[in-house]
Amino acid sequence: MTEKEKMQAYVRNWKFAGEEIDQMKGEDLRNLTPSESAKRINDVMLMADCWLAQMGQTDRDSGLVEQQMYFKKWQASSISVEF
Repeated sequence: MTEKEKMQAYVRNWKFAGEEIDQMKGEDLRNLTPSESAKRINDVMLMADCWLAQMGQTDRDSGLVEQQMYFKKWQASSISVEF
């Protein structure tokens, strides 16, 4: 098996595994009780509060433009793998 074939097999395996993991995560989220959901939501809100406290009270953009810039860079430099 060539290095390229190994890389393609690796990507295929992780693509399958990633889809399975996403399904499992979705199933876990659907099975949460209302109190478990509330706790998770509260935890996320506390994380946001901590982040805002560390960043200080400055004007913030949405970050969408910066995110799109990074996506454009990653797309241009991405490795194409054929299946």
